[in-house]
Amino acid sequence: MNYSIIVILFTSVLAVGVFADLFQKKIQQFTKYIIPLSIAFVLALICTHILPELFHEDDHSIGVYLLLGFVFQIILELLSKGIEHGHVHAPEKKNGITVIISLMIGLSLHSYIEGMPLIAIDNHSNHIHEHSHSITNSTNSVYFIMILAHKLPIAAILMIFFLTAINKRWVRYSLLILFAATAPLGAITGYFITQIDVHGIFNILLAISTGMLLHITTLLIFEDHHHQKDKWRNIALISGGILLGVMFYYF
Repeated sequence: MNYSIIVILFTSVLAVGVFADLFQKKIQQFTKYIIPLSIAFVLALICTHILPELFHEDDHSIGVYLLLGFVFQIILELLSKGIEHGHVHAPEKKNGITVIISLMIGLSLHSYIEGMPLIAIDNHSNHIHEHSHSITNSTNSVYFIMILAHKLPIAAILMIFFLTAINKRWVRYSLLILFAATAPLGAITGYFITQIDVHGIFNILLAISTGMLLHITTLLIFEDHHHQKDKWRNIALISGGILLGVMFYYF
């Protein structure tokens, strides 16, 4: 089991959350640039690497699991208020305990599920050396970079939201630690689940997680694209993120 992935993921989310707490105003100024850039970067990696790898095998059910993840993310956002794509859809007057609990449940479930393939990739990669071609070793690093690029901006947005909704610092940091732990817990769970059937279950986990990320990336891109204000800036950032993702994969 690759414990370094768990440590890096957990500590980096905490670090970004603390940074957002200390430099809230500066972070808020840059989120409108970072969110579309990072989301477009994730979309590029999905299209250039993850989807081709998933569909490399003659398994047509993968498309069903992608759609399942897509739809499940729509349901989760009823709880998480859309924080996965950079902003919270909740009236300021309702930023009470109910909204916070709902947001944490939705966001934690999302984070837990997308963390499941992380360590399972190592297990799957070891398995395919003795069997036919499937997901390659490079998926490990690509998927990990995708999750970091997606999760770190969310950690900053989450802390900024906590600063407006929660007065007590120890509560804010307790919830941040909970969020930071969800993806590593999902990764550990996914590793042990794939011990049952490395090949089939891993592909399902990766397809569901990819479907969830597809919903988030496409929704944000369409939202930013149709906003008249700063439209060309968003188009430039999205194009830059896609180009960065293509360059990262091929170079």
